[in-house]
Amino acid sequence: MRILILTLIIFIAGCASTSVTNTVRQDNNDVLILSILVRDHLRKTNGRSINLTELIKKDTLNRISNSFKTVELESKGGHISVYYKFSESRDTKGITLSDKEIELTKNFRWTEKELKSQNNGEIQFDYGERFYRLIKIIVDKRTN
Repeated sequence: MRILILTLIIFIAGCASTSVTNTVRQDNNDVLILSILVRDHLRKTNGRSINLTELIKKDTLNRISNSFKTVELESKGGHISVYYKFSESRDTKGITLSDKEIELTKNFRWTEKELKSQNNGEIQFDYGERFYRLIKIIVDKRTN
């Protein structure tokens, strides 16, 4: 009887807690577009390297051309991290997302925290065997 009650309590507690998906703030649409471009690039190159110039060329609508100064790829123990720095000429006002990109935002985890590095943010991806799935987008609190 106690096991049944304990199981019921765990089940109710599990159902009561839901996963909260943070939505993308309008002033970070460029970071979202960058994450999609990076993911597609990693899939094509098997996660070997990354180049900001190539990513900007892939953005046919020129939405991120003035937003980023540097992009760096670093392989870690459980994921791949892409660190980015904003450029001084970053303008986030006119960046709109397509319907497909808006749909993708429902699956992203978005976090704001104070980063220890000099970067403005980090994008985390699974390794290639998991198709470079986006894990999390982190934006430094000091930049917003």
